[in-house]
Amino acid sequence: MNIADRWGSDFVMTRLLTVLCCACLCLAAVAARPALLPMPQQVEWGQAEVTLEGVRFGVPPGWKTGRGGQVVAVLGALRSEHGLASDDGYPIRFVMGKVEVPRFPEEAYRIEVTPEGTTVTANGELGHLRAVQTIRQLMVSTDGRTTLPVCRIVDYPAFKVRGFMHDVGRNFQSIEQLRMQIDIMAAYKLNVFHWHLSDHYGWRLESKKYPGLQKDEAFTRGIGDYYTQQEFVDMVNYCWERGIMVLPEFDSPGHSGAFRKGIGIQTMMDPRAETAMVGLIDELCGLVSAERMPWIHLGTDEAHAAAERVPASYLPALHAAVHGHGREVVGWWKGIQVPGDTRQILQTWAKAAPTPGKRHIDSRSNYINHLTALDAPLRFFFQQPCRVPHGDEINLGGILCYWPDLRVSDEKAGLRISPVLLSMVAYSESVWRGLEEDRPEFWAKVPPQGSKEFEAFRDFEQRLVEHRDRFMDGKPFHFVRTTDIPWRLLGPIRNDELPELPEQGVRELYQTEAGPYRWTKPIHGGTIHSQHFFGFPGHLKAGKGDDTVYAFTRIHSEEAREVDAWINFNTVSSSDYRAGVARPGDWNANPACDVWLNGERVDPPEWKSSGDTDKETPITDGVFTNREPAKLSLRKGWNTILLRSAPKWKWCFTFAPIEWDGVLAREVEGLTYSVDFPRAE
Repeated sequence: MNIADRWGSDFVMTRLLTVLCCACLCLAAVAARPALLPMPQQVEWGQAEVTLEGVRFGVPPGWKTGRGGQVVAVLGALRSEHGLASDDGYPIRFVMGKVEVPRFPEEAYRIEVTPEGTTVTANGELGHLRAVQTIRQLMVSTDGRTTLPVCRIVDYPAFKVRGFMHDVGRNFQSIEQLRMQIDIMAAYKLNVFHWHLSDHYGWRLESKKYPGLQKDEAFTRGIGDYYTQQEFVDMVNYCWERGIMVLPEFDSPGHSGAFRKGIGIQTMMDPRAETAMVGLIDELCGLVSAERMPWIHLGTDEAHAAAERVPASYLPALHAAVHGHGREVVGWWKGIQVPGDTRQILQTWAKAAPTPGKRHIDSRSNYINHLTALDAPLRFFFQQPCRVPHGDEINLGGILCYWPDLRVSDEKAGLRISPVLLSMVAYSESVWRGLEEDRPEFWAKVPPQGSKEFEAFRDFEQRLVEHRDRFMDGKPFHFVRTTDIPWRLLGPIRNDELPELPEQGVRELYQTEAGPYRWTKPIHGGTIHSQHFFGFPGHLKAGKGDDTVYAFTRIHSEEAREVDAWINFNTVSSSDYRAGVARPGDWNANPACDVWLNGERVDPPEWKSSGDTDKETPITDGVFTNREPAKLSLRKGWNTILLRSAPKWKWCFTFAPIEWDGVLAREVEGLTYSVDFPRAE
């Protein structure tokens, strides 16, 4: 039975495919069904599972290098991971065959798991690359026993482009750390690595034509940090073997400070700018074939400064250079365009709507640097790529963007500050599976409990948790399940209203001269947006002068205990300090933000930040995932958490108890939550 067919295009029911299939086919074996991310297009679960003691892999002849060799490498890693060292035993065969699907057949595959053996069929090696990652998720070891669930999967992507962009011009990333990110992209079927190689701070790719770009004087951050041409070629090949296309970006004429210093010009109007950029494009295209690197990104965004103005011939010359090497041009929209051009692929950003009839890649509202670890999954679960159910020749897909504008203290800090790895995994489902409907009303707030949308997102959260625990050990994958944390909100009100509330505690009704105040109905989540800074629907609407929201939840513990917790207000983004910097003794740059446990104030962190807000001051502990968690001393029985949230560019708070091992956070066992009003003593 295909649940997607049974319910047609209903958004929520297709999202709940796993849960419903399990319930219909084998209630007794639900717990044995592994979580799949991204969810395949069609899954039919059987009523049994296969216990594996040995595995015999069968692959087409010649699969020793390239993409076939990568499939073999993943299979070998699975055998080692699960202790299946013998070639004898259960057969898993990879065969070339016809897999008919409605779109993108080159990445399609079919998996048939039976008690007698597993057959993986694909139209080519690329489909097998996608399939082996699903096999990786299906194979589970528990208490020394490795199993595969009997099932039939037919799968293919909804969109051609499923990408991730890392801006290394601002903050350099080593090849080793980039490859870790590439491996996660491959594991979750993302297929475009947008490598943003230049910015004011540095030109990060070696040029033998223009070696001045590598001189120390050309860098203002990460001096001398760049990739050699051989490293670049090796990375393109590394990505290609994993089914990922590298999309290199030379951002021009804006963000060109390092470029201008490197070639010795003052302004992009200088004819040497056009000559050098054409030469650099020629040099880039000479490194890698058009087959493996078919697109070149020319940026063209935010060319605001006088020194970044260009003559009319500039951009057409760059386009001609790219086209002359048999490649396509990608550029930001809104950015500078060649008048009358209809060929360029536009990459939309911020709130820019795509141009009708022109090919485009969607990066709107996809900026990881503005997200927190506990609201990113919500955004990507309900945000429809290209605002269409699936891709076509115009709507190519989406690319997540990570813009770490602020300097980081070290390359690993960036992945702790922004939810980079989490966002890749969370985004993979929408851009691979597609969404029947865009749901902006839930981009920044969890749907109401009891709704189909709530249950669908709760299932998604649980799958993220399982993948965190199975595949992300030792990696900065910051996430815990938060749909079981309820809140009631009160407000927005003026900051000088209800000053007695923290001292007197939570009660159902407050009478003031301005009128009665009551708490909202229960809402859920770990990061709660009173209002969203991008204009998405938040939980409340503030009137003029309203600047305070209270929130409470109650936590029950069977014993007195100390637990760690993520607590934060108006988290700064890694792009800028618009949300401010907290001062000693305060929880936030807005000193009205505060938190109490059982009527006692929870001490804020002893901030390491210097308090400076220029872009060269690294973010240290301004983001909760990059500092030690808060300590909460829970008493036996019920405990009341009260927060006061006030705006500072953003208007949100984060709260979640966690088990913390210094790298990964997990849910705290043995806690229950309620927003029933406490009884009067």
